[in-house]
Amino acid sequence: MFDPRKDINISQLWPTYMYMGTVKDIDNEKISEWILNYKKNTKTRDASNQGGWQESISDYQDEPIFKNFIEAILQTIRVTKLKGEKVIIHSWANINEKGNWNFIHDHLGSDLSGVYYVKVPKNSGEIVFFDPRTIATANSAFKEDHPKSMGVKPIEGNLLMFPSYLEHMVTPSESEEIRISIAFNICLTNK
Repeated sequence: MFDPRKDINISQLWPTYMYMGTVKDIDNEKISEWILNYKKNTKTRDASNQGGWQESISDYQDEPIFKNFIEAILQTIRVTKLKGEKVIIHSWANINEKGNWNFIHDHLGSDLSGVYYVKVPKNSGEIVFFDPRTIATANSAFKEDHPKSMGVKPIEGNLLMFPSYLEHMVTPSESEEIRISIAFNICLTNK
């Protein structure tokens, strides 16, 4: 007699990979100081940020202060399934104050995106990721074990990397202290 509890194999298709770890050999205090000094001489750019400050630091990635940050990204890429001979990293610094947040967005046009948390005071917001299949499953009769969104409460030194198509947002900071992070996009090419 057919018994679906025994005779049916269940597979999960199309998982979304997230790479997350804590990097211990980065001098976050010196990077915080560098970013705060850089902010004094630059205006913010408007992207997904609602308040706060963000500006590209790609031109400074070769400076010694960012060596371990870039190396952590390159080492993490090695454990992914991405292939390419040349790695291009575009990064930008973020400073969020109380009430600042980032609306839902993605980073299409890149292969991987990520964020490194330089300074993370208590209650300074979390990054929330959304199920990329939401449109296809919005009216589905399937009841899955997976939530439609998942929040990550960062700690200082966290490095997160995820597919650039994955929609995400940052919830408003409730902290009186600033949060500092470095976000980045990665493209791999064969040239």
